[in-house]
Amino acid sequence: MCKMYKVVETDASPGQRSVLQLVKDLLILSRFHKYNPWLAVFSGGVSLPILIGNSHPLTSGVSVWATLLAGANQIATHPASISADHIVKQTLLCLICGYIFCGAGMVWNDWIDRNIDKNVARTKNRPLAAGRVTATEGFIWMMVHVAAMIPVTISTILYPFGKRQLCRRLYIYPQYFLGFSLAWPGAIGWMAIKGRQIPFTQSISESLPLSITVFTWTLYLNTAYSYQDVVDDSKMNVNSAYVAAGSRIHMFLVILAGLVLGSLYLQLRAQNSGWLWASWMCVWALSFVHQLLRFDAKKPESGGPLHKENFALGVWTIVACAAELGLSSGMADQFFSNRVFRR
Repeated sequence: MCKMYKVVETDASPGQRSVLQLVKDLLILSRFHKYNPWLAVFSGGVSLPILIGNSHPLTSGVSVWATLLAGANQIATHPASISADHIVKQTLLCLICGYIFCGAGMVWNDWIDRNIDKNVARTKNRPLAAGRVTATEGFIWMMVHVAAMIPVTISTILYPFGKRQLCRRLYIYPQYFLGFSLAWPGAIGWMAIKGRQIPFTQSISESLPLSITVFTWTLYLNTAYSYQDVVDDSKMNVNSAYVAAGSRIHMFLVILAGLVLGSLYLQLRAQNSGWLWASWMCVWALSFVHQLLRFDAKKPESGGPLHKENFALGVWTIVACAAELGLSSGMADQFFSNRVFRR
């Protein structure tokens, strides 16, 4: 058991390979060839000190939704205190950091689970499980692009261990750690915009509904996606929410979708935006109904398309939040009043 977690690889090294092939496998290990890392861009990620304005350090939380929503709220209530350009720059920094952080989390998950992944049909060809990248190379690669704040780092490290039996006895599932990793930066993204104007406790309370939305949404989409592995994971007695749900998996997903929409209602009520009610709440509600009607507990592979559809929801929500910023700041009016649109 201990050999599984050794940093130094004791197995035979991969055969001869080019540097280009190694680089390709490392990028695959981080899932940079897929859409998965963009999920962290939508709702969670890391924090880092950056210099803004008059060289004041500010912590930029990787939460694009939170940053855009907080920016729209701030510019609507105190237009002289902040500019739309500043909000956009903060959002771009959040996007970049979240993307890199998620890559590190993907590597860590595969590094811990490499011996399990060898026995699961969907994951046996991943670089670490297939032996194309050694454990040492994978660990070093992860350290290269780890730049995370402490709470999220700890949660990300604990995520793969949540699949072990100790956590089962404590009724702790790995989806909880993943949900926290993506939800906590919602507060950081909020403070990246409003942290100087309001107390810390107020930032937490204002961003809490969004963080809960992201937490429950992550539980929903990860449970549906991971359900594809339920047959192999059940044989190995892997601890996970979808294994525990068993035959009641469909009802479990319905409950999670309801919790997502309930917490989203609280967030949008505070935003008081007709545009967000239409573009966010209505779109998500219709999408969830469509997803849950398509999901079939007897066909685990039906969980895969749900994950992709939620990725599309995340992209759309960035567009919706960016449009809200444009509407709140008056940028939309300026854009459409440009002479290009005049006859």
